[in-house]
Amino acid sequence: MSIILGQNLSKEAELLIACARTSCDDKYRYKIEDLIESNINWQYFMQIAMLHKVMPLVYTNLNAVARSSVPKEVLETLRSLFQRNAQKNLLLTGELLRILALLEQEDITAVPYKGPVLANSVYGNLAMRQSGDIDIIVQRSDILKVKPLLLGLGYKRTQKLTDAQELAFFQSNREHTYDFIDDAKQVLIEIHWRITPRFSSLIEPKHFWNYLKPQAFGSRTVNSLPLDYWLPILCVHGSRHCWERLGWISDLAELIRRHDIDWDKTINFASSLGCRRMLLLGLFLASELMGTVLPQFVIQQIQAESQIFTLATEVGTHLFKPDNAKAKFMGTTLYHIQARERWQDKAMYLQSFIDWLVHPDKWNWSNT
Repeated sequence: MSIILGQNLSKEAELLIACARTSCDDKYRYKIEDLIESNINWQYFMQIAMLHKVMPLVYTNLNAVARSSVPKEVLETLRSLFQRNAQKNLLLTGELLRILALLEQEDITAVPYKGPVLANSVYGNLAMRQSGDIDIIVQRSDILKVKPLLLGLGYKRTQKLTDAQELAFFQSNREHTYDFIDDAKQVLIEIHWRITPRFSSLIEPKHFWNYLKPQAFGSRTVNSLPLDYWLPILCVHGSRHCWERLGWISDLAELIRRHDIDWDKTINFASSLGCRRMLLLGLFLASELMGTVLPQFVIQQIQAESQIFTLATEVGTHLFKPDNAKAKFMGTTLYHIQARERWQDKAMYLQSFIDWLVHPDKWNWSNT
């Protein structure tokens, strides 16, 4: 087991890691079989599989590798969850395509982000990834054009803002999505004008808009980015959340396994936007936890950054532990400062943190 996870990893967590992949060679097959014989707490196992968003991978591998060894009721529950997730992803896909078609009619360039499109690109199968909502990236100048279109489709804003509050919301360093929900369909749409809050990363659509290319998706062609650019963006997203879900690490591992990555382009793009350390951290986690094979020169760059092992150990320590809100809060702040290589980015994050402490109501739009 990886050194970043410590010595007290539960059997259930070990089994989860072994199952959280599409390519299950003999090494992992034997590990899955051995762990199943070690008195697994199946209720806890299914709970963490859902929490870490790897349930489809877990079901697929258990069904293929150890169908006769897994309790029948467990496999039936996982099968039901798998089918329900597949149906949800089909619903999200249909709704995503409907919205993208509407935006295209209004000459609004939009890029679907994560969700069903990522499942299709990374896993080649919509059913193999858990998706909770629809994420779409647009230029900030188009945000207010999108709003009436979604309202016309029956969606409503999750936050009720006056015009002045709405303007402040879009200018806030802490915000990056404008969210809409259809209660009847139980579909949440996040319209991004940034990848993450500005204090978390400076990446905006303007940094990659010239690199968009068409990608076949379902019955349509949608805008997408080369995977060399998606890789650092996904690492920024995972780092923003301190890599608290194994599923995000599985995404990286599968992306790298299935596609040829232009590593120079990927690292240069990340370096230009101050997220090289976040990229290398994500790659190290994929290597340590999922066995992802990296080029030697990438490994050398990881080894040259002493902070990466410290950050990865922090991630590994908390990955399968219950949250302690206060300890996690302070630890998260230190993590984010260490995860940045540029002093100006560290200062921006620290200033936002201090601003939140001094003016907490300023960040709570639900109270406006």
